[in-house]
Amino acid sequence: MVKTTINLDDEIYAEIVKESVEKYGSTKKMSMIINQRLRNKKNDARKSGKRITFKVRENLSSLDADIEIRKGWGESSK
Repeated sequence: MVKTTINLDDEIYAEIVKESVEKYGSTKKMSMIINQRLRNKKNDARKSGKRITFKVRENLSSLDADIEIRKGWGESSK
């Protein structure tokens, strides 16, 4: 297990605190809830089988290609 500090939006933090207190009676299991959500999201992404598509111009530099790939990734996750 690795320990790290993350910055959560206030809404997300409140939601996780609420879920932790409801399920476990305290906020000590917040990490468990976050890990479960991330695992579920990862599994959902694998099951969806969505392909990322993006348009490529002929004279595209590698940096531009990276930007286009990220745009395609963002659009496919919506």
